[in-house]
Amino acid sequence: MTRVMLLVLLGAIAAVAAPPRVRAQPAPVVDKTQVARRYTDAGLTAAKTGDYDAAIEFYSRAYRLRQHPTLIFNMAEAHRLAGRTDQAVALYKRYLAEAPRGPLAADARDRIAAIDAQKAKDARKIEEARRAEDDRKAAAARKAEDERQATIRKAEEDRQAAARKAADDAGRAEQARTEREAAAVATPAAAPGATPLHDTGASLPAEAPGRSLRIAGLAAAAGGVVGVAVGVGFAIHGRTLSDELSKSGAMGGQFDPAKVRAGDRANTIAILGIAGGTALVAGGAALYWYGYTQGRSSERVSLAPLISDRVAGLVIAGRWR
Repeated sequence: MTRVMLLVLLGAIAAVAAPPRVRAQPAPVVDKTQVARRYTDAGLTAAKTGDYDAAIEFYSRAYRLRQHPTLIFNMAEAHRLAGRTDQAVALYKRYLAEAPRGPLAADARDRIAAIDAQKAKDARKIEEARRAEDDRKAAAARKAEDERQATIRKAEEDRQAAARKAADDAGRAEQARTEREAAAVATPAAAPGATPLHDTGASLPAEAPGRSLRIAGLAAAAGGVVGVAVGVGFAIHGRTLSDELSKSGAMGGQFDPAKVRAGDRANTIAILGIAGGTALVAGGAALYWYGYTQGRSSERVSLAPLISDRVAGLVIAGRWR
């Protein structure tokens, strides 16, 4: 009901309810039942137009004049149609308390049952949605953890493979040097002033001492540089994720556990890459230096890989002139 209609109707009711201003005449008796009926009709009209608040107000005015249970039911209906189910249920129950066998008692009970059933249905939907969201988050967390573990395993396997390759290269280089020393001992040196004997077969140029070790050292150092670069890249990525989480927390955003796990994974890979790459660079440098000084050594020099939980490198033992 519009404001103009409401004012007109209230004015009409007030005109009926107000005593005439005539002096020397007794005030007429106001028919409360008639005024209550007018309020009720106004409430029904407002409810039909969708103005449920105005309808409730008219029903309330009528009920103050005549406490009829039907007016309570009408107010409950208006609250229900307006979406205020809690107020509606309370008024339906009030109607049943005042008129348990009234003409609208069955309707009141049906309305209460329907509202309770709808609330239970809505609660089930909310619970199902919550459980589905919890399952989705748990699945995402498991997937992220599996990816993190796979990344850690892959990095560890790469590190061990690089260490084994470096050890194999060092072993082959040591074997080659031993074979050259044995060949040099088996071949007698030519006497001073003697004419060297010429072999009928073509001779091959001897490999420079330590060349294989230098090549292996350069290869190991190059692999270490790549590992360090990968570690630095993941370190930058982890720092970016940490900054995003800090900004989100400062702005009151929702905590994202997936980003936290991704940042931890990036930091782990960064540490492994930088540590492993540094070890390879150090080992490559040691190999190169050992190959460079091999031809100048006066005593046997031993080279062995050193691998532990926290250290990966090469150990060189011996003395040089």
